[in-house]
Amino acid sequence: MPGQALSRLLDRLPFGRNVIDGVPVAPPQHLPHREPTRVFQGFDPLPPADGPRQLGTGDTLLVHHPQPRPTRDHLLRVMTYNILLGGTHRQLLERYFIELETSGRMPDVIALQEASQPTAMELARDYGFHVAYHGRDIGGPVVNGKAILSRHPILEAAHYTYAFPEEARAAAIARQGFVGELDEDRGALFTLLQVFGQTVALYCVHHTLGDSGINAGQLWQLQAVLHSRDGVPSIALGDFNANINVKHHYSLLPNPLRKHEPTETVKDYESRYGDVHPSVGDWGVGNIADVRVRRALHALEHELPDPLHRARERRVRLPDGTLLSPEEAREMLVAGKVPKGSPQWLRLQDVADLSTLNALPDGTGVPPATGKRFDTFFASRQLEPLLLEVDHSTEASDHLPSFADFQLRDTRH
Repeated sequence: MPGQALSRLLDRLPFGRNVIDGVPVAPPQHLPHREPTRVFQGFDPLPPADGPRQLGTGDTLLVHHPQPRPTRDHLLRVMTYNILLGGTHRQLLERYFIELETSGRMPDVIALQEASQPTAMELARDYGFHVAYHGRDIGGPVVNGKAILSRHPILEAAHYTYAFPEEARAAAIARQGFVGELDEDRGALFTLLQVFGQTVALYCVHHTLGDSGINAGQLWQLQAVLHSRDGVPSIALGDFNANINVKHHYSLLPNPLRKHEPTETVKDYESRYGDVHPSVGDWGVGNIADVRVRRALHALEHELPDPLHRARERRVRLPDGTLLSPEEAREMLVAGKVPKGSPQWLRLQDVADLSTLNALPDGTGVPPATGKRFDTFFASRQLEPLLLEVDHSTEASDHLPSFADFQLRDTRH
């Protein structure tokens, strides 16, 4: 088989070799560290978050709500949302949660990233959720806040901080040329939920953006945590800071035949979106162009398949509240009735790819399409995905909320 064809084939497989073009892609030797957990009955005895960003001291806080609100129905309804630096646009965030509750759309489980301790606790208290929270801005490197709010009982909670040896941190800073986010530690916030009599494990993540090798290593470390709960239906969700849509380098189909197919290769992305600068600062195709990230992603999907291709329904909620599916957006693009490059055309591109990132406006004041889905879910086969939705109806963050509804198959017999 010719060398390029073999490379394309191996890039499509979850496993197959440990080095590609001299780049190691095997799991790292370092393993995550489990942080201490403190349990509280109610919100009154909680310690204040005194740090400059009100993230906490690095202990995981598990708070049982004294009067949790009931779940909506028999489905496991989940949302993930990076709320931007503790909820920078606080009024918009509060308005969005009010709208979710009053419209009956509030999910029963919510994973938040970049959450401060006060924001996470206030949302949990006010809307009847138990909550697990972890963050640190006192006593060590910053760990940006993550929270899991649940109206299902939380049986257990812990934070697994990814290993990041100081020599690796120093080398990454030298490669990047500045510190940026590399002074932060990252990890996975774990909760074990009781969902209609069955246990379900959730892993809320917020991974590194700027260094692709570190991002790949974090995907491998997440899998090490997952393996400690083999057999338990699990969902890994959150801000992966890698464009989950892009699974391969390029397709065996010529580019013209893929004009409005899903954007799932590096070459697709480069031909459709170019050097876009989303508001979260990841130029062009970003770290997913690195084969190490794609290989670690393939391995994760081997354990927890991406519901994107299994969900019965996929849709985007537009700013006016109407719903549009990726297939409908692609049909409109193919029809050619929307002028190419117009604001409407750009928005259709993002709907077609279920993008979850906003973009900075270009020189004409129009935000380009980003084509990036950083915020997503990976779920065990015991969890049947019925719906995936990206919500464009709020501007409370530089990320967009993503929803998933799962049917839990009974595994007790």
